[in-house]
Amino acid sequence: NKFCFDFFLHLILHSMLSILAGTLTDGTIINLEEFEGRSVSFQCKHKIASNSNKYFCKDPCKDEGEKLVTVEPGRRAESGRIALMDSGDGSFTVTFSNLQLSDSQKYWCAVERTGFDTYVEVQLTVKKGMCIIQSVLNKMH
Repeated sequence: NKFCFDFFLHLILHSMLSILAGTLTDGTIINLEEFEGRSVSFQCKHKIASNSNKYFCKDPCKDEGEKLVTVEPGRRAESGRIALMDSGDGSFTVTFSNLQLSDSQKYWCAVERTGFDTYVEVQLTVKKGMCIIQSVLNKMH
């Protein structure tokens, strides 16, 4: 009957979308915490991406305007406080300098691919307080 067919079709489509979503991210989440004013560097790894452009973007990473920096294979690129260094083997290093409290949010490391780009989630938390500790240390010396 039509109900069974619609339900079956729904299950197939849901399964296909789940599988598709699974190919877009590998489930890796990079969690970072650092104090304001400091820098943080981390590596994003992607499979079969050595000849592809990579980029770092703000969540939800849907529009070109959310792309913060794009780097070509084997090259270095910088924009503002963010630098990307592509190692040429599918991975790239992101360095985020002079962190500010407002930088605390979700980002994505991504690879440009034909069809669907692939993503690794990055959760950055910038904490207040390092400047106070540094100030006390400076007074002690």
